[in-house]
Amino acid sequence: MQETNKESRRIWHGAVVLTIAALLVKLMSAVYRMVYQNFAGDIGFYAYQQIYPFYAFAVAIGGIGFPIVLSKYIAEAEKENGNDPERVRRHGLIALILFCGVLFALLSLFAGPLTLLMGDPRLGPLLRTVSLVYLFVPFVAVLRGSFQGAGENMVPTACSQIAEQAVRVSLIIGLSWYLFLNQSDAYQFGMAAAAGSAAAPVAAFIVLVYFAQKHRMRPVRLFSAPPDWLLIREMLTGGCLFSVLAMPLFVFQLADALTVIPLLHQAHIPDPRASKGIYDRIYLLTQFGIIAATSLTASIVPGLARLAVRRKRVEMQRQARLAIRISAVFGLSSSVGLAVLSREVNTMLFRNDEGSFTFGMLAFTLLTLSLILSASGILESAGKPWLPFFFLLAGALLKLLGNYLLIPRFAISGAAAATLLATLLTVVLDFLCLRRLSLIGPLSFRKLIRLSAAIMIMAASVLLWRQWLTGWMVPSRLSATFIALSGTALGGLVFLILILFFHYFSPGDLLRLPLIGRWTVRSRKR
Repeated sequence: MQETNKESRRIWHGAVVLTIAALLVKLMSAVYRMVYQNFAGDIGFYAYQQIYPFYAFAVAIGGIGFPIVLSKYIAEAEKENGNDPERVRRHGLIALILFCGVLFALLSLFAGPLTLLMGDPRLGPLLRTVSLVYLFVPFVAVLRGSFQGAGENMVPTACSQIAEQAVRVSLIIGLSWYLFLNQSDAYQFGMAAAAGSAAAPVAAFIVLVYFAQKHRMRPVRLFSAPPDWLLIREMLTGGCLFSVLAMPLFVFQLADALTVIPLLHQAHIPDPRASKGIYDRIYLLTQFGIIAATSLTASIVPGLARLAVRRKRVEMQRQARLAIRISAVFGLSSSVGLAVLSREVNTMLFRNDEGSFTFGMLAFTLLTLSLILSASGILESAGKPWLPFFFLLAGALLKLLGNYLLIPRFAISGAAAATLLATLLTVVLDFLCLRRLSLIGPLSFRKLIRLSAAIMIMAASVLLWRQWLTGWMVPSRLSATFIALSGTALGGLVFLILILFFHYFSPGDLLRLPLIGRWTVRSRKR
């Protein structure tokens, strides 16, 4: 039992490392997007957000999807499948060079027709620029996957993510400041953001090469032996599947990029680009809010795969249930908190409260996307990657249908409702599948009551605090910032205390967590 808890804490230690790194990365992302939107305006923000899904997919491939799949193959290499780590790395690099080369060529050659479909041909140069990021993805992804699979070392991945984002933020803010001083147009701002995003992976590659030399990792020899095309096909299939599953928001953002502008024209909106820019504001905080679930997914897959290979089904179920509970806690608390403070957060970040109703509605996708991420990771570890992909595809189809039905009537609020319904359908399908495969147990009514009570008390306390402050503070961006930050701190503290007080996590759950588990063991010894 002690060995099992030690192995479990190692798995969760990786989640903590990646979560801390992701918090820093997303904090920088929130800062630069706030500054960028203030410089470029809603139309400039729209211009970058229209091409962002294509950059986000590259991030999913190089930062989450393929590293997870490669780490899974490496973790299993010495067990039953007969692969050695060097062979896995070599075939992973071949698969990624082929796949990313095709994506780069398609985006470069067909940028014109694609942006015409999106309703704005002026986005073509931006899309060609951001396609350059795919040239760096194969090398970054293989290095990250090598470290994550060999001893579940998440530190190189975390450091490379921080370095990449630091360079990206510096370039985008610096170029935007220069363009602001020279009164440039919205599309020039979009080009600056695209160029900064395309150049940033160089920093990640340099950091990973440093760690590779430090750990004396041998370079990959592409042509040391004839390639195993069956293994390459398996890696491509798994990597593409999990790249999409690891960033489900990308699917819904892509659907919006392709359809929202043409449909807003049908709704007779005066300036669809500005409305789309206002609608895109919430995606900044959605990406920030699902940090825990994204990092958790990246960390648990190798460990759960190892448990599956060893046929430790009971321990795998315990880890899966804990992952779902953590995702539910982070997702639900973030959703409710952001919905309550939507007007103040909107004003704090983007100077005004336009679209705050849509902002509050989309906040609840923090919960649905967090649960989608965790459920997909569990099914991937159990060797069922196609199931969550099909469920996400069903959600994407509902999203497209919802956009066509709701946007002409309700504008951007219709797009928000379509996203929320689509992600909710995906969650329901995922959890029905997890229950059918006995990967998670039945929903605990007591834990649901405890979580609901903690959420309601937290929401009430933040609402009262917000109402009290609003009553005597003069409306301004500064007052909105104070209310948003103080309300977030108050809500987070109240919720944490209540979760611990209500014993939402059992003693066994706490033993599996790295820092808390270690503290609990020492307390018992004393």
